[in-house]
Amino acid sequence: MQQIILIISAIALGLLFGNFTGGLTFSSLVCLVAGIFLVTPSLFKFHLADFAILKNNMPSVYKNLWINYLLITAIALAIGYATQDIGIAAALFLLALLPGGGMVMMWIKQSGANVKLGFLIFMLNLALLLPITLIFGMYDNIALSLFPTPDLTIPEHMQGVAKKIMPIAPFMILVVIPFLLSRLVLKFFPKLVDLTAKHQQLISKSTMFGIVLYLFSLSTAQLLFQVEIMDLVKAFVATAIFYAIVFIIAEKLTDKTANGKSVYWHIATRYITLALIMSVFSVETYGATFILPIMIAYFIQIGFAGFLSKRQIKAIKTT
Repeated sequence: MQQIILIISAIALGLLFGNFTGGLTFSSLVCLVAGIFLVTPSLFKFHLADFAILKNNMPSVYKNLWINYLLITAIALAIGYATQDIGIAAALFLLALLPGGGMVMMWIKQSGANVKLGFLIFMLNLALLLPITLIFGMYDNIALSLFPTPDLTIPEHMQGVAKKIMPIAPFMILVVIPFLLSRLVLKFFPKLVDLTAKHQQLISKSTMFGIVLYLFSLSTAQLLFQVEIMDLVKAFVATAIFYAIVFIIAEKLTDKTANGKSVYWHIATRYITLALIMSVFSVETYGATFILPIMIAYFIQIGFAGFLSKRQIKAIKTT
């Protein structure tokens, strides 16, 4: 509940600020902030020697890959096509391609899952960010011929953002730089590792609040006020159906073992903050409705993940 209130506050304050000021101009530094404060702390626990456990856990790795990148992606495409709204469809497709998230390791720990395996799957999903960015970048070539033309009425001062991203940029900023930074900290500043571990939840929540506040303070976020009420309802229904199916798949296709729970959380959750960052670059292509499912996903995922985590903790205590 606390996390939902945090996100609602960040969205409301950001939109309010943008409404009174006209909004901020996007800076790619926000990606660097996400990489340093959301990704890097998780990498402190990662050692190259940990790759050795993969040979005994390949079924879990394969399950993560085919469920997330084939099954859930296909479902997202089907739901998106049913809406006949290219913005909603593209957002669901992007969410499907980004499993896990900045808080997934916390939920993995709380549920009694295999933490090392969970982290290696997290790393694998991050490493796939480059091909994911390339695939999503090509999506509009097909989608524009399948959906009605979106409303792309964007004020002149908001234009040009989508042309500033290169496919390799998210991979470098969110994977390569955090990994190199984590190696430097581990070698030269070991006390910082302990300090970060002690306050990791506070760092994660503060960073998420700051990023969401900033992104909704952008001039592009003001496009949300152009959205029709029916578009909002359609986006909510589509996103809710998407998450309902995702949660059912997570429940039915994973077991209650430590390894199964590690895969479970990478299926049940999406990297929403990263999706929101990437959405800024595509709003000119897909229109204002593109932001809606990602915004709605915050409320659905954080609420349900909290409930599922408490249920798994309770199950551990009763066994």
